[in-house]
Amino acid sequence: MQQYTWFFSLRQPLSSEKKKGVQHSFDQFLSQWKTHGTPVDGMIDLKYDQFVIVQADPGVSRPSGCSIDSLKRAITTILQQEQLEWMDAAMVSYRDAHGVIRSVNFREISALVANGQLTAETIVFDNSLDQSDDLSKWEVPMKHTWLKRYLK
Repeated sequence: MQQYTWFFSLRQPLSSEKKKGVQHSFDQFLSQWKTHGTPVDGMIDLKYDQFVIVQADPGVSRPSGCSIDSLKRAITTILQQEQLEWMDAAMVSYRDAHGVIRSVNFREISALVANGQLTAETIVFDNSLDQSDDLSKWEVPMKHTWLKRYLK
């Protein structure tokens, strides 16, 4: 079944206490999220305490421009209330050789490939999949993302 999906990255991972509060606020938003007066069947997942993944089932009620705007406003407001910040759009997140999630400015990718810190098999979180219904393409080897152009 197709899902509408949005990805957001946080500057820092959440503590377990902060995660509970943020998830509670997200759940409150979801309970009243509507498109043209019809409830949106959606979910918000805090993946790895650092990524916000939102999905909506268009089969129940297709999110419209206004409902998508309200989603983005709500997430922004919730994060501001919790004193959390978005990750800069120029940042790319990946798993290092030990599985730890790291983030770097995309301009550093060439140097990291050159010194062997990033390889074709490095797992990258590909937030460019905006609106993708296939989450299996989000956390993938670098060779399967837009970053493959930096590989030799």
